[in-house]
Amino acid sequence: MKPRILIIDTDQTAGEAVRSALSSLEISVDGPRPLAEFDEASLIILTPPEGSVASEAVSRIRERYPRTGVLVVTGWGSTTEAVDCFKAGALDYLVRPVTPKRMTEVVRESLDRLCLLTPEAPKIISESSFVVGTSSSMQRALQLLDQVAPLDVGILMTGPTGSGKSQLARRVHEQSPRKDGPFVEVSCAALGEELLESELFGHVRGAFTGAERDRRGRFELAAGGTIFLDEINSASSALQARLLRVLQEGTFEPVGSEETRSCDVRVLAAGNTDLHLMASQGSFREDLLWRLAVVEVEVPSLSARMDDLPLLANHLCARYARQLARRVDGIDPSAIEVLLSYTWPGNVRELEHAMARAVAVTQGPLISVVDLPPRIRCPKSESSSVCLAGGLQHDERGRIEAALAAHQQNRTQTAAALGIHRASLYKKMRRLGIS
Repeated sequence: MKPRILIIDTDQTAGEAVRSALSSLEISVDGPRPLAEFDEASLIILTPPEGSVASEAVSRIRERYPRTGVLVVTGWGSTTEAVDCFKAGALDYLVRPVTPKRMTEVVRESLDRLCLLTPEAPKIISESSFVVGTSSSMQRALQLLDQVAPLDVGILMTGPTGSGKSQLARRVHEQSPRKDGPFVEVSCAALGEELLESELFGHVRGAFTGAERDRRGRFELAAGGTIFLDEINSASSALQARLLRVLQEGTFEPVGSEETRSCDVRVLAAGNTDLHLMASQGSFREDLLWRLAVVEVEVPSLSARMDDLPLLANHLCARYARQLARRVDGIDPSAIEVLLSYTWPGNVRELEHAMARAVAVTQGPLISVVDLPPRIRCPKSESSSVCLAGGLQHDERGRIEAALAAHQQNRTQTAAALGIHRASLYKKMRRLGIS
């Protein structure tokens, strides 16, 4: 039997737009209708009425139909509301505007998580956890990237390592006219100058020691598609000159060859340092920079979008629970507090690893503080007397009092040592009667 989707939306126009976006799926889509008229379905796409509490609507649906999945779509969302919806049992939380393609992907992923896709149906499991969130900084980056993705122009993404530039480059490729062509990624920092030149442009037999046969380079392999040059700031001056020629003329020679070859490829690039500063200092070609940065997009670090962290963490929790076939219902609030107190030098990639580890080791339905990696729950010293190795829930009063004593009653320092927000510390102190 085909899955049935029910759209709950008081705005008929918006509801019909969602219905139209799902027309390519082999599923039954009903609605839109008001919340008071919901009934059992495989998946309910819920747009809560303005002024209502979305999590309460999710709880109401889940209490009546526990096997029904709920996807929340709202035009006035917040991180707090998103977390509450996840706790109430929502599969996902989207903030409008949502493109038809994105809506289709999320619905397919939701049906897959509910094990409702037929074996022959294509399964699209979104791996773009880096772009989950409602923060203004990430939404600005996504809006600009989506706007220029269909245009065959160079895009330079700047931002720290682990912030998601590679995933965003793939997103641009998939929304471009070249989407049916290859997407080829090269890390310019991973190889030495000679090897990187060969990797990009290929080589002929005998070009250097170990070159026993001809080899095509990444530019040839990306023909008709997109090549993404990550950490372009690591490219040598000689390689920069060759890249400039490819961008200007679309031609190159393989290493050790005099044969000129042509390529039709879109070039996307990313750097984790200030390329404009490097250009002003003479360590990066200014003419190459302007070729690469027709459009420049700043990708924020995780520490710059901490409002997104609860949403990201819950998204990753659900994803790894599905991948590892583990029953994990969510994240304990105390664990969220610890995650919020950490500085995340490795950005979203580090959060991904932390949530994968937590899902793998947890013994309960909720991820707790003890399931988090030691470096996150005890960032200063794993052997600290106030380390959260056992979580605050164990002998909570004693741990707080010991931490206060260790820091001369300084509550800001105490909260930092315990890995929680200062406001959370005050609440715990009042609850436990600590003066």
